Amino acid sequence: MPTQRDVARLVRQTPSDLQLLATPQFKDQFIVRRTIPSGTKSRDLVYPVARLRGVHERLKIHLSKIIQPSYLMSPRKGRAQRDNAAVHLDATQYLTLDLKQFYPSTTRGMIRSSLAEQFGMAIDVAGLIAHLATADDTACLGSPLTPVLASLVHRPMFDAIADLCEAEGLRYTVWVDDLTISGENIPGDLVAAIRKIIAKNGLKSHKLQFRTGKRPVFITGVGVVGANLVVRRNVEVRSQELWGELKAAQTYEEIDTASTRLLSHLGGIRYVVGSKSWRGQKISNEMNSIRQKRAKVMRINTEQAVARTTGLKRLTPEEAFARKDEIEAVGF
Repeated sequence: MPTQRDVARLVRQTPSDLQLLATPQFKDQFIVRRTIPSGTKSRDLVYPVARLRGVHERLKIHLSKIIQPSYLMSPRKGRAQRDNAAVHLDATQYLTLDLKQFYPSTTRGMIRSSLAEQFGMAIDVAGLIAHLATADDTACLGSPLTPVLASLVHRPMFDAIADLCEAEGLRYTVWVDDLTISGENIPGDLVAAIRKIIAKNGLKSHKLQFRTGKRPVFITGVGVVGANLVVRRNVEVRSQELWGELKAAQTYEEIDTASTRLLSHLGGIRYVVGSKSWRGQKISNEMNSIRQKRAKVMRINTEQAVARTTGLKRLTPEEAFARKDEIEAVGF
């Protein structure tokens, strides 16, 4: 049961300043509205800056202390997209759906009611926080506070869906507005029941997909094939391109740049597939080989630099490239 004064202290504002920041006319000077391209569509961002941004950051810190359910993967510290996909390994059937306009559909009234009903806050305190957290009466798309706040506001809805899945022996995860359900058999009437729950909570669902595990099923960008995690085809194609760049590199600087890019890319793939998997171990060996060969090439470059500064015999271009070819003979 915090008072408005308690909230002001938590976000490092005076009570009067906090009240002023919650006033629409004054708050508007700390709100940025802009549209950015998002694939073939566009996205309207509305987010706080300056003093209001600081209030959002501090509210996020305090709300993030609330223990989250195991099914919630994001926003959650220490959880990544790979962790979300790994929950659904070895499943036979998969059901995924998105919540349409999740943040813009989270209204100021929803936030106020949630803080009062779920957390027992006084209505004036709940209203103050709801005013601070929203712009144009909806959650701010682009604020650091919105992901954690929206997950708490809609916690009853997510919990109700979790109860349905548990009753059917299914696995269930939430990544922001993406819901994934998997198991041996997903009942046909489960979709209708889930959509009913979502509609009851003032939201809509779309992009529903029902798939089997015979082909890669991509969950928040990470593919699941039986007991293995895989990356998308375009990521593999990029690997071949980077290998080609390394093989075509001529100068020491080009080799260093190409090696660094390839190592970073391969490291990302290894993280997804797992360092202990067969593919992960193969990538580790490739990365070690790249590092060793790059070190040899760089050592030759250093020897030449020392020779230039000390007046010692300098390698001719032919000699340098002959030594480079010795390294390349091992095969980048």
